[in-house]
Amino acid sequence: MTVMGCLFAGGAGRRLGGMDKALIELSGSPLWRRATHRIAPMVDQMVVTGRTAPGWRKAVPGLVFVPDFQPNGGPIGPAGGLLAALEHGLLQNGPESFLLTVPIDAPFFPVELFEQLSAGRGSARAVLVETEFRLQPTFGLWSCALAPDVHACVEQGKFALHAIADHVGAAKVRFQAEEEAFLNINTPEDLQRAEVRAGLLGRS
Repeated sequence: MTVMGCLFAGGAGRRLGGMDKALIELSGSPLWRRATHRIAPMVDQMVVTGRTAPGWRKAVPGLVFVPDFQPNGGPIGPAGGLLAALEHGLLQNGPESFLLTVPIDAPFFPVELFEQLSAGRGSARAVLVETEFRLQPTFGLWSCALAPDVHACVEQGKFALHAIADHVGAAKVRFQAEEEAFLNINTPEDLQRAEVRAGLLGRS
């Protein structure tokens, strides 16, 4: 079974003044480096999705850029990246392969992410992270065989990842990690929280 890591990097960073979130640095390390180093041991291959190819992708050996699926030329959020990566994985690796998804702006996701999702998937073809407080739909493990099902959802205008997951009967795995483990940096306040956590982890 081939596992392909997928980094969602299509966000516009509007609440951060249009900043490219992948280039934000924590303790001297950009988010793209943190995310790729963290997911690499869990997967066989890596792709990054987005509207345009990021310049930093060449610094990651073997990383492939897959452009977001954009119906009518407009972005549809992570669903566009998910669909594009699933179709790429299905074409390259076949229906037995899986896609492990994480957002590029999440620097602290657990190193056992794949292990726990895989163990909790059961017979479901997809599984998402759930914490005590909320569903975390950008963190998931998806069978590449789901590409046609996800494509059908998108064609119907169903763009929310949780709605797509419900449509394909995704399982959910409860993680006991702190909420910050799945922190996405979307606002200046999120960035401050991340800087505090990075500092604490650096001193531990």
